[in-house]
Amino acid sequence: MTAFRDLGLAGGIVTALDELGYEEPSPIQERAIPELLAGHDVIGQAQTGTGKTAAFGLPLLQYLDPGSDETQAIVLTPTRELCIQVTQALRSYAEHLDVNVVAVFGGTSVRDQAARVRSGAHVVVATVGRMMDLISRGALVLTGARYVVLDEADEMLDLGFIEDVERILRMCPNGRQTMLFSATMPPPIARLAERYMYDPVTISITPKKLTVDAIEQAFVEVEPKRKTDRLVEVLRAEEPEQAIVFCRTKIGTARLDRALRDRGLRSKALHGDMSQGQRDGVMISFKEHKSPLLVATDVAARGLDIDHVTHVINYDLPNNSEIYVHRIGRTGRVGRTGRAITFVTPKERGEIERIEREVRTSIGEWEPPEERLDHAPRPKRRHERRGPGGPGVAGEAPAEAGPEPPRPPGDGHVKLFINRGSRSGIDEDDVRWALREGAVIPADSIHDVRVLERFTFVDLDDQQAEKALDRLDGTKLRGKQIRLEYANR
Repeated sequence: MTAFRDLGLAGGIVTALDELGYEEPSPIQERAIPELLAGHDVIGQAQTGTGKTAAFGLPLLQYLDPGSDETQAIVLTPTRELCIQVTQALRSYAEHLDVNVVAVFGGTSVRDQAARVRSGAHVVVATVGRMMDLISRGALVLTGARYVVLDEADEMLDLGFIEDVERILRMCPNGRQTMLFSATMPPPIARLAERYMYDPVTISITPKKLTVDAIEQAFVEVEPKRKTDRLVEVLRAEEPEQAIVFCRTKIGTARLDRALRDRGLRSKALHGDMSQGQRDGVMISFKEHKSPLLVATDVAARGLDIDHVTHVINYDLPNNSEIYVHRIGRTGRVGRTGRAITFVTPKERGEIERIEREVRTSIGEWEPPEERLDHAPRPKRRHERRGPGGPGVAGEAPAEAGPEPPRPPGDGHVKLFINRGSRSGIDEDDVRWALREGAVIPADSIHDVRVLERFTFVDLDDQQAEKALDRLDGTKLRGKQIRLEYANR
């Protein structure tokens, strides 16, 4: 197991990491930190949440000379929220270093920020527009900026900042070390890297499973004309504590927000045409539970870190699987379960299968909460036995977390429970086909299939039961997600 001290980091940085509870580096940190400490330019293609701030931040801090008052490193971010988060992280990593990390962004006094930069900012973390403003005022000089980070470059492209990013790069020394992070690599970003980076090392990190198990995913197929009405129906059925509804465009976001409020729902819009003051007011309202619904574009919601979001709704289908993962990752936080619901038109139906393949997940058709309860697997109960309280009183539960699989009766059969039945459009032939083709179970090992309205029972040879559970649990049958478990004896 690799430790941070094995990567060549200085003692003061390692001490800070120990105090923060960092035990071992993530894959992007393990691969990027040695390359950066060796002086190489690095392109990091990684999702949010992979630990990229420490990947570029720790070598950056080690590079600094505390005795110099020059600005030696800059980090460019697309949004104010991300600028603040990166600054907080760098300051925590630099707890035992005599360095000054300053954040500059729009929406606050440019004079105050200019004064902090002039007072000796070793590192400036900035949004692109505010950095250009400080440069034009003469408050920020980049002749000593020999470590440059472009964080979430694809978002800078979407916001129209790339020309300003190039101007900033041209103001930095030719011998600088450059690191570019981007979740995706569209052609303009690839061209920027080719033009302004020197022989970069490319590090691509793709999590083995891009979604977390705590997120339940579903889709709603609906004709375009009925989309808003259907969304209102889903929201009223789900009754989310807090939900983010994602739209593709700023105009679409504002229009949907008005439509929801006209129907009596408490929502707020968040998009790039709003002033920083308006955006801050929306975020405060959402974080304080005053507005249960936030209708937002991807760019406006970038950098949001809210733990209590119970639902993410893709009103407009995301452009790719990476954006899908970014969106739904905003629910299911801190050990809680979350719901992600994606709206598709009949023409977009195939996109659900594509996301399932690329993200290696299963997205079932949406059902109202009461129907989901009907189709949920029956809970695994601890075995009861007679206790000291007398006949019929539950005694001490066994030490294991759940019951052992039921022992087969004398005929060597095991009964399995499936959480779907005829009400879901499933018949006996469907179940037998899934067992034979999906689980590769011989036909003569399937002794009985009993399809009820909401459930199904299957009688199998005991040696085939585990195979059926492993291969079919969580898959889909007739477009519906199925769950398998041992039936109670």
